[in-house]
Amino acid sequence: MKPVSDKLLSTADSGFLRTLEEWLATQREILVEVEFSRTAGNKEFRFFSSFQELSSHLQQLNPQTRITAFRNPQLTLRGRVDDAFIDMCLKRIPNGTEFLVVETVPRTAGTYSWFHQESGVMHEELRESLENSRGNPVAVGKYPPWQEIGPDVICAHVPDADGVDRAGVY
Repeated sequence: MKPVSDKLLSTADSGFLRTLEEWLATQREILVEVEFSRTAGNKEFRFFSSFQELSSHLQQLNPQTRITAFRNPQLTLRGRVDDAFIDMCLKRIPNGTEFLVVETVPRTAGTYSWFHQESGVMHEELRESLENSRGNPVAVGKYPPWQEIGPDVICAHVPDADGVDRAGVY
């Protein structure tokens, strides 16, 4: 569970935005976890390489959406899923370690698009997750440290229309 404070940080907060801008000035990309409120745990992971792109995305999100950004490189195993890539991932991620697989090109169905993701703990799950993305470019690694809010992980909520920050239901 994420640490709770008396005051929620807003995605409109100048300090939050400045932090993201500084991170993107010194990193090639940052990973952002977007948790949608009242959607039965629906979330997405997306990589951003420019502050303008990230800022624009934040403005499109619904109120009470929770954003967690990671300063340090995440999911560093990159490639198109084939047998050799699966073998490499199985060698580099220890069995029993929580992992995350995120496709780096969005899937589409009609007017909807999303970055497919899967997670698990065991090698059998990792192999199955990678097979589900066979042929697609992915980013793979240990599950990001979402509980470690601090200098390298920052969390904020999209404010309601009245400008008030309220935590959603995740």
